[in-house]
Amino acid sequence: MMDYGSFRQLIQRLPLATARLTTDLNPQKMISGIFDPIVLNKPLGSAQASPDESVGPNYPEWDFSLPPVTSGVGPFRPEEGMTFSFSMARLVVGLQQGLDNNKLTQYFSYYRPNTISRSINGTVSGFPGIFYAVATNDEKLIRTWIKYGGDANAVEKMHGFPLLAFSILNTLNLNKDTTAMTTTLLSLGADAGVIPRAFFTPFLQDPPVEGPDPRTVTDINEPKKKWCKRYIWPSLARVINISQRYFLEKTIKDKPASARQNQVALAHSATELLGISYFMIGQTTAASAMIRKFLTHLALPTSKPLVLVFAGPSGHGKTELAKRLGQLLTLELECVDSTEIKYESDLFGPKQPYLGYQQGSPLNNYLTRMSGKRAIVFLDEFEKTTREVQNACLIPFDEGKYVDRRNREAVDCSKTIWIIATNALDQKIVDFCERNPGVFKNDDEEKHSRLMTELEKTLKKQLKHTFGNPLSGRISAVLPFLPFSLGEQAVVAHKYILELKNKVLTPVNLSSGKLVGRVLLHIKSDGAVCKVVATEGYDPDQGARSLQTAVKTRIEEELVHTYLEEDDVISETQPLADYTVDIQRDGTLLIFKSTGTEKSFSD
Repeated sequence: MMDYGSFRQLIQRLPLATARLTTDLNPQKMISGIFDPIVLNKPLGSAQASPDESVGPNYPEWDFSLPPVTSGVGPFRPEEGMTFSFSMARLVVGLQQGLDNNKLTQYFSYYRPNTISRSINGTVSGFPGIFYAVATNDEKLIRTWIKYGGDANAVEKMHGFPLLAFSILNTLNLNKDTTAMTTTLLSLGADAGVIPRAFFTPFLQDPPVEGPDPRTVTDINEPKKKWCKRYIWPSLARVINISQRYFLEKTIKDKPASARQNQVALAHSATELLGISYFMIGQTTAASAMIRKFLTHLALPTSKPLVLVFAGPSGHGKTELAKRLGQLLTLELECVDSTEIKYESDLFGPKQPYLGYQQGSPLNNYLTRMSGKRAIVFLDEFEKTTREVQNACLIPFDEGKYVDRRNREAVDCSKTIWIIATNALDQKIVDFCERNPGVFKNDDEEKHSRLMTELEKTLKKQLKHTFGNPLSGRISAVLPFLPFSLGEQAVVAHKYILELKNKVLTPVNLSSGKLVGRVLLHIKSDGAVCKVVATEGYDPDQGARSLQTAVKTRIEEELVHTYLEEDDVISETQPLADYTVDIQRDGTLLIFKSTGTEKSFSD
């Protein structure tokens, strides 16, 4: 007589075998073991449900871990796609075995897009497959997954748990930061409204360790927030860090792209550009203005290239925004340090018959190679060039035409995005912000828009004095980069703390001289800690660089000092050690080796 376990395995096996018998019935596949059932090794405390099961009031508490899955025989190989039908179960096995984005892309390449889109949101072991993708904490992988039709708002059926919440709480499983994954999901359309607001707003304020006062959680009864039961509150309050709170609050406040903006972006393979603000701290206005200009340029094609001026103090995101633009649109970026450019030949190379014309210049050769293609040229500190150099840019900026200095052949640079970065307008921006502190607030959209329009007019007038009428008349838009507000300063400081966390967590390597490693760094009350670092370390003339220095001197050096006070010998096999950064009553920072209840996951 068949026992319950055997009967259950048979039931699980039937739909999988039936589906494959219709298309894949051949001896080779049967021998390969691909007909083996999905075997669920469910850990204690995890829950499992049918994908059609509704969320019930009496389900068991979930420990936020995913049950291991095995399917088929042996390790997953992307080449399986050459022989077997698309299998979400096998793909999940691959994810659990360390499948990276390159191998995921390879596996997808063996199937038609509509085949993938029909199955990509399938469920394995009671969870949508995308949960296993998010569990890898690999944001490149999740971008590919969603590109092929994955749902950024997937929900686990047993507990009604949304994917975004799982991403945040996944740090409990990994002991690693999950901020990049969380912001990536937000940039790809995940609904921030699934997280109760009391956990992330105001973002600079740390939620109490046991969770917010129930009287402040006024939206908990909304259907999409019912997953957030009271037993979850302490865990969520401890792990949701200041950067995640910042981007969640930003998402709630920002105006989403319109249907037509999405349509234009989709038509030109630029949809990921719409999420660029999720990879920038501050500079919301500059990022939004760039998106508007770029979409307008795409919607009404012209031979005139896009020429943007990024104006603002050093260290406030000009280079970062240009790099993100290139990454999100998968465009090559050519950076030119204009401080070294004095003559036209320095920028574009010598003309025939002058010596060296055969080699061209980095920019000349880049424009030639990218002829007719979308590309980005970033001219840093362009105000430090000469009038001769600036005049040499007039035709490329105006007509999108260029001539290769090496062979006199025509080059089409009409699709080139020219970005002129300048510090020449810094004082105008700083003075304007001091006179109009409302420019840092987006609560009154009409007032903020009016102030930004006034600032742009001021900057355009100043540009004429800096670059002259011919060049300034060819500029498509001036994008002001503002000094960071206190909250933004704190989030920038947190960015560098996260980098430090990753650096000290890596193993000790005695042969290379890396003697600090296998350290789990926790930040208790990260909002308060980062506010202290920002208040003491921010210099508006240096921007993010000053905060990077502050993190190094106030946290990194103190951490290493505390680490080196231990008497035991450093070894490559030493156990993981926990260190905590806390803030004392007098506002000073304290770093100590932590155990037990001293540990904090709010990092």
